[in-house]
This record gives sequence, structure tokens and C-alpha cells, in this order.
Amino acid sequence: MINHLLRIIVVVSLYIGGAQASSDDLYKLYKLSAGDVISIKVYGEENLTIEEQKIDNREVIDYPYLGVIKLGGRTLHQVQAEITAGLKGDYLVDPKVNVAIVKYRNVYINGLVNKPGGYEYEPGLTVQKAISLAGGVMSKYRRSARAYRTKLSDENKYADLTAEQLANEFEKNTKTEVELYQVIQPGDTIYVVASFW
Repeated sequence: MINHLLRIIVVVSLYIGGAQASSDDLYKLYKLSAGDVISIKVYGEENLTIEEQKIDNREVIDYPYLGVIKLGGRTLHQVQAEITAGLKGDYLVDPKVNVAIVKYRNVYINGLVNKPGGYEYEPGLTVQKAISLAGGVMSKYRRSARAYRTKLSDENKYADLTAEQLANEFEKNTKTEVELYQVIQPGDTIYVVASFW
């Protein structure tokens, strides 16, 4: 009995620790893309500070003195380093630059949920929480529903498929199936489907 209880505690601890590590890693390794909103602060320099900048489909910004800076596919740290290096010397002696996320791009929950659509991402968001944001799984599909995750680059592949076609497609490619406790990332789409056989 005690051994069983200890095993449960260890599993829960690993799960909680893993979820936290994923959230921290997301911030350190997170790649910016269209839909993210960032801030750029240069301490003591209001004319170089941008409180909120939504990244559009071009995935670049026109920054004072430095011109066009590429944001898409880069981390916050990479953008911060580029701005710091660009301002240092000619413009400022020792610029103190901070680039931060104001708002992550949405996650999307589609399929057999009560309120499909885009929802604001928060670090540590799991599949289960995302489905809850979308009003949960429709009651008649709760027992047979499965969740699948796709990336933004896959969206055109699934855009015009019916619910039955989606279920068949995902059954063929089980690598996209996710567990409810798995942490998702900004821009991910969760499809909730049910088997029809």
C-alpha cells in the first residue's frame, strides 16, 4: 500500500515538474511568428521603446535607427541581442534592451467541441484545458473522442475535410494524437474527433 502511494507521488511530481520545465523552455526557446504581440523596451530611451507590436504576416518590424528587423522564427533573446548590438556604439554607449511577449498567438480548438475557435494561449496550457476553453467535448462524443494536434504548417491539409474524413486521416497518422495532460504551444490546432465505426 505504501509503495503504491509512493509511486503515485513520484509520478505526480514528475508530471508537475515536466509541465513547469516545458513552460520555462517555451520562454527560452520560443520562436516568434505572426500573431504574437511583443514589447521592446530600451531603458531611458522612450523614442526607442515600443509598448506593443503585433507581428503581422510579414514577420518583420521597422525599428528606429536600425531599419527592418526579422522577427519570424527567432527567439526573444536573438531579437534582443540584435537590437542591443545595433544600438551600441553609434547610438547608445550601453543600451539596456528588453524584448518580451505581451500576448502569444492563439491556439485553435476544432472538431467535436461546443465552441470551436481560436483562444488566447497561456504558458503551460494543456490539451485538456484548451478543450475546456472551447466548452468541452460534445456530450454524445465524450466516450469515443480523441484529440490530435497539428502545427500551423499542416492547416491547409485538413481545411476542407468533413468530421468523418478528419477521423480517418488522423487514424492513419497516430503520431498526431495527444494525451489530455500534454502541454501545447502557441499556434497549435487541436482537433477533437470521434471514430465512426
